[in-house]
Amino acid sequence: MILIIGAGSRTGRELVRLLRVTGTPVRLLTRSAPGPDEVTGDLADPASLDQAMKGADAVFLLSSAAPGELAWHRNAIEAAARAGVGHLVRSSILGADPASPARFIRDHGQADELLRASGVPFTILRPNFYMHNVTELWPSSLDPQGNYYAPAGEARISMVDARDVAAVAARVLAGDRAAGKLAASLGRPVRYVPVDDAAARSGMLAAGMGEWLTDGLVELYQDYRRPDGYAARVHGTVRDLTGTGPRTLDQALADP
Repeated sequence: MILIIGAGSRTGRELVRLLRVTGTPVRLLTRSAPGPDEVTGDLADPASLDQAMKGADAVFLLSSAAPGELAWHRNAIEAAARAGVGHLVRSSILGADPASPARFIRDHGQADELLRASGVPFTILRPNFYMHNVTELWPSSLDPQGNYYAPAGEARISMVDARDVAAVAARVLAGDRAAGKLAASLGRPVRYVPVDDAAARSGMLAAGMGEWLTDGLVELYQDYRRPDGYAARVHGTVRDLTGTGPRTLDQALADP
């Protein structure tokens, strides 16, 4: 049986679907009253995680971005070790680095180190910028002239579809160890407008985003602008493990 933590996310929903298609038994962690194949638990409550992991052969671990994200992942990793889980697959981030000044990258880097030191057999997935940021979030943030503002400078940023991340996770758990496109989809021109960090922060706060998340996103864009161009990195993991090529942005826009 595989325990899925983060089943409500885009990656998690697709992972659950893929595992159920193959008949793999799954258990979904939920904070609310559980339904079929669900168990009540909270990443902030280690005792609930101990209960949720009883009998689990493997665990998929993903959480939303939040101030408590590192503690949450620590709790889950330690619970997996106590339960003797045979394999933990953790969704991290490209460039994860425990010493990074960018909180998302630093938190994921520290969580990766905790997992490596835990004694739990593991796989770490490190996706980069999700395509659904473009297909679902960008359209509503465009101004009337079709401008999209971000503090990315001239950084090149690789993208991945969450469904492809889920497909890789499914294979591992089963034991197998851009603007022009958006414009065509929307039917109007779209233009990326680089802005400085202060303007980006002001805009995010004005849109109702909380300070912690706003500052984390600004830090992430600062990291994307690193001169080594790491954010443009791509790998062949999706094709290697699933046998098919990853979705393109054209495909994600046509089938979000």
